[in-house]
Formats: sequence, C-alpha cells, structure tokens
Amino acid sequence: MRCGSAWLLGLAGGALSNALVLEKRNNPAVFEVPLIKEHISNQIAKRSDFLNINFTDKASDFYAYYANFTFGSPPQTFKAYMQTYGNGCWLRGVNNWECELYKDPSSCDGYGGYNRSTSTTAKKLDEKFSYDDNGVTMNGDFVTDVMSIGGVKVDNMKMGIAGRDDVTSNRLSLGYGNASSTSLTQALVDAGAINSPAFSLWSESVLFGGVNKAKYNGSLHTFPIVNGSDLSKALRINMDGISINGTAAASSAFPIDAVFDNHIAMTYAPKSVVEALTSHFANVSVPDELGQVNFSCSSVSEYDTIEFKFGDLELQFYLSDFIGHRSDELDGSGYSIDDDTCYFTIAENVDEDLQKQGSIVLGTNFMSLIYSVFDLENGEVSLAKRNSFIVPDDIVEIKSGKNGVPGAKKSSASSGVGSGLVTCLMLVVVAMLNLTL
Repeated sequence: MRCGSAWLLGLAGGALSNALVLEKRNNPAVFEVPLIKEHISNQIAKRSDFLNINFTDKASDFYAYYANFTFGSPPQTFKAYMQTYGNGCWLRGVNNWECELYKDPSSCDGYGGYNRSTSTTAKKLDEKFSYDDNGVTMNGDFVTDVMSIGGVKVDNMKMGIAGRDDVTSNRLSLGYGNASSTSLTQALVDAGAINSPAFSLWSESVLFGGVNKAKYNGSLHTFPIVNGSDLSKALRINMDGISINGTAAASSAFPIDAVFDNHIAMTYAPKSVVEALTSHFANVSVPDELGQVNFSCSSVSEYDTIEFKFGDLELQFYLSDFIGHRSDELDGSGYSIDDDTCYFTIAENVDEDLQKQGSIVLGTNFMSLIYSVFDLENGEVSLAKRNSFIVPDDIVEIKSGKNGVPGAKKSSASSGVGSGLVTCLMLVVVAMLNLTL
C-alpha cells in the first residue's frame, strides 16, 4: 500500500463539483485538434521503445495518438505525440541522426527535422534544452518560432530542439510545464486562443478550452489533482478501487494515486491489485519482465465486467476491453492462430520509470474508453464514460472560476478506509491539529 503525501493531499479535498465554469457562447474560444491513431505494441512500457516497435506474438490492439502541425516560416510540417504526462515540448533537429539525410518515410516521422536556419521567424534562446525522458537524455537548444495547429497560430512557441541524441519522438506536452518549458495548453492561453488552460480529451480529439457534452454519457465528476513531494507534478488523481464483476481487488490498498498517460499502451498497477484481479482467471502465468501475465481465454465470459471507482463515480466496462487474444493474430502463413491464450493488459507496475509517475498508470487502453477534462488552472480532472455514438456536438467553453460544471455531481472523498490506511489517516489528523495551533 502506497501511503504517500499525494494521498494525504487528496484525502481532505474529495471530489469537487465546482471545478470549471462552462459557458455556452455563439463563438466560444475553443478549438479542436483531431488525433491520428498509430498502432503500437501492447508491451510498450518506456517511451524510448517507440523508436523500435517490435510486434511480439502477443495481441496488439493499442494505439498512441499524435497530431500534425507546422513550425517555422515558411511552415515546416511535423507530427508529434500529444502527451498528458510530462512537461516538455520538443522536436528533432535537422542534425538529429534520424533526420539529417532527407525526408525519409521510414524515419524521423517521415518529415525530417526542424531547420532553424531556413525559418525567417526563428529565434535561438540563450538557455540550453536538456530533458530526461524516462531515462533517455536529450540535449540541444531552445528556440521560439511560429507554430500552427488546428487552424490556430502561436507566434512565439517555445520549443526544445534535440540534436544528435537518442530522441524518442516529437512531443507536445498538454499538462504542466516547468521552469524552462511551457506546455502547449498554456502557450495557447498566452496566445489568446483559449481563455483557460484546460482541455478535453477523448479517443479521437483534443478540445482546447472547452467541453463537448455530446461526447460523454451522464455527468462529469470532478476530482482534485494530487501531487506529493515524492511525485512530480502531473495529471494525477486518487483512485478508490478496481473490481471484476463487482468483487473488489485488494480493497485495503486503496485509495491509490493514478496518473493519466496517453503515451503508454497498457495500464499498470501495484502487484497486490494485479494479483487480485488475475485471481479471476485460470492457468495464469508468471508475470513477464514487464509485469504482464497470460491465461486461458475460456476462463473469461463475454459478459464479465471491470469497474474503476473514483469517489462516487464508477466506470464500468467489459472486461474484454482489457484482454488481448492470441487467436486474433495471424501466423506466418496468414491464418488465424488457434490458441486459447489471452493476455491481460493491466500489468504489474515493475518499471522504475513508470513507478516514478505514480502507483497506477492509466494508459490508452483505459483513456480511450473515457471522456476526460483537465483543468490546469484549478488543478482538477473531470471524468465520465465516453459516448461512442455519433450525435451532434454540444460545445461549451471552459472559463476560470469556482461556480461548477452544469450538471456535474459532487463526488465524496475517498471512502472504505482499510486497516492499512489507518496510519495515513492519523497523519492527516495530526497535520490538521497542527494547523489549528
């Protein structure tokens, strides 16, 4: 059980209904950026693996999402992953080893690297770019230049330009920036494109500055972002439980901090939680080096469900959404593989870099099923189940304020405190008493 300061900070806050102010306007200050799916291996754990994706014999029905944009004058075209975790924006430079020859579809995203010398609006900054992307260190220069994305122009977008380093991929951070880097969301506010540093995310789009009420079912539930001294600032909230067919898994371990990372294919959780979940399966294997297990497909019914609980919000999905089937693959001759082996895509969080992100890492297999709103100004995340039907858009603008999301439900603080959390609860009480003295 993780009893960190992230949980302590979140316990007193609970989930809020007064998170965002949504305003319907004839011409709202919002804009949408379509996301393009890219098929990735379900075994990807570190971002550095994106450079060399090798499909194994395990079912791989997972995606990462990127967007097209231009940078420079005249415009140079790039694609970059839109990342909810992390705080950097960077591009490969023209002298990067993957980009230095010419535009090669098989490398450097097919577009080549950024060439500052050909841009009439580029400005090199005095500070140097240096970033540790989960063990992959990049170095280079910071520049400002004209960026266009989704029909919106940012005149002075600050970007790190990586040189001859092992760069994982071009990246545009959507979350919090840091002392030297601005996130894309904040840059759009600074440019006047949106009024509040907030965005909505569902499987096929990012909506900056607004919420599309047609894209989710029910009401949005709003939760405070939790960040402790042992965790970097990120889009992270407390989770209160996971269950299969209503049977809770390792309930004494919760609440646990859970971070949103749409650049990771699978979801990762502590060992006790994963073991409790996989106890529902038959012939479960020993976890592999990435914490994943396989089991007999016949031990799971098509009607089995999995539930994720956040305060009063319970998100229920078919368990099959988190299972890969070996029989879905083709052998060397192009025939379906006749195999009863399945793979669970909620794996044990054994990777040190992922552990630095949070106790639970919610990857694209979870995030593609939900509608999420990230409000950086107020430090809140709102969640609902995604609406998969095609209906007319109903877009409202997010404004700063504490008056609440229309129709949002107030969700209670973490409940069901187990014996393993008594020490944490006592620490909270002591801290509150000290504040009154």
